[in-house]
Amino acid sequence: MLELEEWELRVSRLIGLVATTNQTLHMHRESGDSWLMIKQYEELLAEHQQELDQLLKTHGLTLKVVPADSAA
Repeated sequence: MLELEEWELRVSRLIGLVATTNQTLHMHRESGDSWLMIKQYEELLAEHQQELDQLLKTHGLTLKVVPADSAA
């Protein structure tokens, strides 16, 4: 049971990181910030998404992340 609770906390934390990083990336794109800053946030977002994907796969789950500028 403890393992599942730890897994839930990690998944929840990563979902928050993906959401925050996605919003920050969108803000930097809208502000016309440097390509280097945008690239760094894109890489960070990809890292968070990859870690989240790996955690979800351990329980046979997948999650589709829709960028903020495409969300309905």
